[in-house]
Amino acid sequence: MSQDLLRPPDALDPPSRGWRSSRVRLVACLLVVLGALAFIAVRGLTGNFVYYLTPTDIVADHKAQVGERVRLGGYVVPGSVARTATALTFTVTDNAYSIQVSDTGSVPALFKAGQGVVLEGAMGSDGVFHSDTLLVQHDGRYRPPEG
Repeated sequence: MSQDLLRPPDALDPPSRGWRSSRVRLVACLLVVLGALAFIAVRGLTGNFVYYLTPTDIVADHKAQVGERVRLGGYVVPGSVARTATALTFTVTDNAYSIQVSDTGSVPALFKAGQGVVLEGAMGSDGVFHSDTLLVQHDGRYRPPEG
C-alpha cells in the first residue's frame, strides 16, 4: 500500500480519456475513407449512365461534335441498306430524326433492316456518321444456326 501512495493520482486511474480520443480518431478516419469511396463511386457512375446517343441527340440537340467519338443508337430504316466495296451504308432513325451511317467494321450475322443497332464512331463533316463498330439488338430467343 505504501507504493500506491508514492504514485501520482492520475497513474491509478484507467486511461479512459486516451481510449476515447483514439476511438474518435478511428471513426473520423473511417468516415473520411467511406466518404472518399462514395465520391469515387458516384463520380465514376455519372459518366456511364448514357450508353448511346439517339439521332435526335446528335442532329437536333448537337450533343456530339464533328470528329467526337460517340455511340449512336437507333433502328435501321428498311430499304436504306446498301453495300459498297469498302463499307456498309444505311440510315438509322429514332422516329424523329435520321442519320446516314457508313460502317467499315465487321457486320454481325443478325444485322437486318428494321432492327435496333448501336454504333461506335464519329460524325463526319459530310453529315454522315462514320462507324467502325456495329452492335445489333437481338430478340432474346436462342436457337441453333440454320443449316
